[in-house]
Amino acid sequence: MMAFRSDQYCIDLPTVPATENKILVTGASGFIGGELIPELIARGYQLRLMVRSNLGEYKKRWPSVEIVVADALDYSQLKEALEGIDCAYYLIHSLHSSGQFQEMDSQAASNFRQAAEENHLKRIIYLGSLGNPEAKLSNHIRSRLKVAEELQKGKTPITFLRAAVIIGSGSASYKIIHHLVLNCPVFVFPAWAKSKCQPIAIRDVIRYLVSCLENEETSGKVLDIGGQDILTYRDIIKIEAQILRKKRLFLNSGFSLMSIYMRIINALTPVDSDLIRVLLESCVNDVVCLNADIRKMIPFETLPYKKALKDALLSGSEKKCLDTMELKPPLKSKGFFSDIKYFLLSKPDKDTLIHFDNLSDRENYTYRILQRLGVEVTAFKILNVHKIGINAPAKYVFEELLKWDGDSSCWPNHIARVVNRNNSLENLSIFLFGWTKFIPLFSLNAIIIKKIPDPVETDNARYLLYKCRGGYPIGVFSMYVRSSIENQNEIEQSQLFLMVGFNFYGKEKWSNRNLINRMWEAIHDRVTLNVMHRFKQLCEWRFEKFKKGVNQNR
Repeated sequence: MMAFRSDQYCIDLPTVPATENKILVTGASGFIGGELIPELIARGYQLRLMVRSNLGEYKKRWPSVEIVVADALDYSQLKEALEGIDCAYYLIHSLHSSGQFQEMDSQAASNFRQAAEENHLKRIIYLGSLGNPEAKLSNHIRSRLKVAEELQKGKTPITFLRAAVIIGSGSASYKIIHHLVLNCPVFVFPAWAKSKCQPIAIRDVIRYLVSCLENEETSGKVLDIGGQDILTYRDIIKIEAQILRKKRLFLNSGFSLMSIYMRIINALTPVDSDLIRVLLESCVNDVVCLNADIRKMIPFETLPYKKALKDALLSGSEKKCLDTMELKPPLKSKGFFSDIKYFLLSKPDKDTLIHFDNLSDRENYTYRILQRLGVEVTAFKILNVHKIGINAPAKYVFEELLKWDGDSSCWPNHIARVVNRNNSLENLSIFLFGWTKFIPLFSLNAIIIKKIPDPVETDNARYLLYKCRGGYPIGVFSMYVRSSIENQNEIEQSQLFLMVGFNFYGKEKWSNRNLINRMWEAIHDRVTLNVMHRFKQLCEWRFEKFKKGVNQNR
């Protein structure tokens, strides 16, 4: 069953709160600090927050927490802020200070190290940047590493967490990517856009920050943290464009003048120009995890990039942006050539066909599906399987399937018209070009229509299963819907499978899979790819209307 995240990131951490410790959170006014504080409060910690100004504003925000005003560049203020503290989070940077951030970062770290020693802190947890120390690094990444080196000079143990791009609604890197996708119709990628990055969700950063506090094994360690995916910056932008449903033109270029790109980004995003400069300069470096030690110390699965991105879009002020992106149903086909355009020539970015490394893997996968369907169909033991995630509950997706009336915008009606015999899904006929007075291309007779899940099952599975006969080489056909399974990286609410057993599978006279068979399968795969994507679009549009109480007729 799909597991839905609560409002707390750390509710299911594999560590136990060490509430005897009093914690200082520096950078409490920043994005990371603002996400970390409520998690620490929820886990029962005594907190002191350090901000540089606006004390009254933060007291209103955190009324139950001690708050002090201090600047890391003022040693006396810092020493007082650390008095009585057991562990401190170092979330300080000077990136907004044009041309001086390296010197200021170094001085702040030196002051913090000395003040921590004087106050006998047990530990400092520092969040810095990924980057290979052996490589030629940007000023920003080099400064982040030098801060760690400065902190490590003291007697206080340091836990140094190294992360790349953090995906969350308040992250500067995320804001740059997000606003570029929203506002830029054409992307001309320089060579450094091929640098590799391992983005991580804000949820996982916070989980690691809290877990490290509660796990003594992480003390004194340098630990790399990252999400599941290693991507180029080009990939990162293209994926966000897909999720936002923005059609963008992507071009490659040998042109790499950084100053031009900085001016373009500055014009199209709300991020501070100095911050844009230091972050953009870092794009030339690969920022991927060089060790996986933390996964053994704190075992949990980090989110894939797409899920992290969707969480960012749905949080805070970004939710408003997503809400304004009106979902639309797929356009209805207007004739034969329209069907050709929508179902044969169109090729959505995301493939739906499940690919297998070998025939044995395909047979094993098929056997598990057929076993779940509980029907003997061994004559078609090797299925062709397509799969797509849909952001609507499994029950609702299946109800959409049951509404199928032979005139759906998801189906090539002018090439192969579906007719419900006796106005029922039990018996269907498919007529080539809508010639209903002729013999059907093929017919489907229901073996079983499973409308209600078995009570012992947890994934809400429902399905339609048909035996087929006729001129089109399909022997068995099934559409199967279940709730998504989070540990399989299925980020939508439900998953739809479309499965067919071709007559030339499992039948001796077709076993060589000749050219004609391959053509049948290629046409089937392209049409199915488009049917799946169009059904997803229709289903999500109708479900969104349903949630808002709007008339769904279209």
